[in-house]
Amino acid sequence: MVHVDQEHFRTITERARLIMENEQIDALIASSCENFYYLSGHQSAFMYTLRMSDVALAVLFRDPSRKTVLIMNDFEAAGVANSPHLEIRTYPTWVDVDDPLGLIGGKFEGKRPVSPQAEEMFKVLQQLLAEHGAAQGRISVELSAMRHPSIIALQQSCPGIAQLVEAGPLFTKLRAIKTPWEIAQLRKACTYAEDGIVSAVTEIKEGSSAAEIVEAFRRGLMKYSDGSNARFHMVSVGAQFAPVQVFDTRPSQRGDLIKFDVGVDVAGYGSDIARTFVLGPPTDLMKRIYGALKLGHDRLLQMIEPGMPMQTAFQEAMNLIRSSGLANYNRGHLGHSAGLSLAAEEGPFLAPSETTVFQPGMVICLETPYYGYGLGSMMIEDMVLITENGCERLNRLTRDLVSIE
Repeated sequence: MVHVDQEHFRTITERARLIMENEQIDALIASSCENFYYLSGHQSAFMYTLRMSDVALAVLFRDPSRKTVLIMNDFEAAGVANSPHLEIRTYPTWVDVDDPLGLIGGKFEGKRPVSPQAEEMFKVLQQLLAEHGAAQGRISVELSAMRHPSIIALQQSCPGIAQLVEAGPLFTKLRAIKTPWEIAQLRKACTYAEDGIVSAVTEIKEGSSAAEIVEAFRRGLMKYSDGSNARFHMVSVGAQFAPVQVFDTRPSQRGDLIKFDVGVDVAGYGSDIARTFVLGPPTDLMKRIYGALKLGHDRLLQMIEPGMPMQTAFQEAMNLIRSSGLANYNRGHLGHSAGLSLAAEEGPFLAPSETTVFQPGMVICLETPYYGYGLGSMMIEDMVLITENGCERLNRLTRDLVSIE
């Protein structure tokens, strides 16, 4: 069970309520696994492990006298740790939980559904909103994270809501600035990922396949009880650069590029870093391409500071890479926020139209990847913490193209 710092919750709750006050939002409702965890501190097994959607809600009210309320099935709710900032409301699911010792008192006597029912969950939400005087208010919900039938069930169960507002941009803004507790988790996740790379590289030799390298990376994480889970491991060998679910068993050959794009999960927060190696000496083509990527990457590390728009950093780095030997280099973004997203990448992005400015407390992944038919993949990716004076690189490994002999 993850033990989340209570100061972290106080900080994000205060920030959220400031945004809600400015936008006149009465209640903020999380329905995705990441944002449910963000507001509650509970990683739902139904959402994370079973990959079910629309099975639990976390409700934060603008009124500071109200606790954050979790709405979830009665089976999973039995495993939620007591917390001073939470209240739990339940709805029935297919599992029946007995009370042979009379510890709870009272028992659900109705008909159990075959599977979790969004309709039951939203009925509880309607009752909750009514109790708190928000049933006819302005409610911000993760509509984009919901299935269409669940949106219909929400509208039918809560017909009096004056306005439903998409919560996605609000959560992006809220999660972009990390609390000290979040930064501590991301620091560890970055360190563990680098240790996994170092451990794997010691086992690489001519003939090592991508599948074998991935297993070596996984083994390198096993010494960390809080970071033994690889969030993802996009390892490519030779010309095969495309992401895969099942890794290639083809033996590597001298001259092959080996790219690690990996992340480790610590308390729900994931690192995202990348390094590139080559079996034997690199070719002149590899040196030229990698040299341009590194120039652009190093320029990002030098120039980023609070107040700079992300689009400015993107354009300057792209121009430098293109003028340094990769005239046709074409990327949609050169980095992104790091945090809870299981997809590794989350907003805001270093992109040509991104007006968001860098702010102290942001943790950003800076990346300059390259994929070439017949050549393979090269990539540099660092995690940085935006500080009052610039940025602090959380990585320790060299950014050079490293030869493995």
